[in-house]
Amino acid sequence: MSMALIELDKISFAYAPEEPPVIRELSLAVEAGACLALRGDNGSGKTTLLRILNGLSFPQTGVYRFDGTEINAAWLKKQANAKRFHKRIGYLFQNPDVMLFNASVREEIAFGPRQLGLSEAEIAARVGDCLALFDLEPLADKAPYQLSGGQKKQVALAAVLALNPEVLVLDEPLAGLDRRTKERVLALLTELRGAGKTLIAATHDDGLCAALDAGILRLNAP
Repeated sequence: MSMALIELDKISFAYAPEEPPVIRELSLAVEAGACLALRGDNGSGKTTLLRILNGLSFPQTGVYRFDGTEINAAWLKKQANAKRFHKRIGYLFQNPDVMLFNASVREEIAFGPRQLGLSEAEIAARVGDCLALFDLEPLADKAPYQLSGGQKKQVALAAVLALNPEVLVLDEPLAGLDRRTKERVLALLTELRGAGKTLIAATHDDGLCAALDAGILRLNAP
């Protein structure tokens, strides 16, 4: 029996029937605790693959299994399945504005744990930990739209980490960050890697791949 946590079996995906597939018959196995970097030019399908892994898009052909369960639209329509799945896998979008919609940074970080039905005491503890992790306490009561691009990305990552997922799927996690913030995020990802989290990141950053000792999957534009 396969030990892979994530399995893709010959998946293909095209945005329209008349267009060439962005992803064509891709097979992939990622074991728990592994670290994988997706490399490739813009348009090579990196973000599309991340969306498939998070159940936001679905391949037209082939099968995606997470921990032995096939992930498809019908399975995710059941609220209990979706909640269980999204508790285990967290997604950092390349553009944090897509993720941030609450009235304050504090509420942004609390949103995911609250959706999971955690107690208010546990939610408060997770919010406090994530604010401290990124030195965001001075910004806790600010609206996310008031923040800089780098601050937004940190808030978005804090919101993902507040869910304590087993798998972190990251779309260009270091893009748009200043040197100091980039070093902080890279140190955090290295720590998570050491703690046994499964990391999958689309990145153009050679330093990220080297620091995380990531395996490389190169995707080619159609």
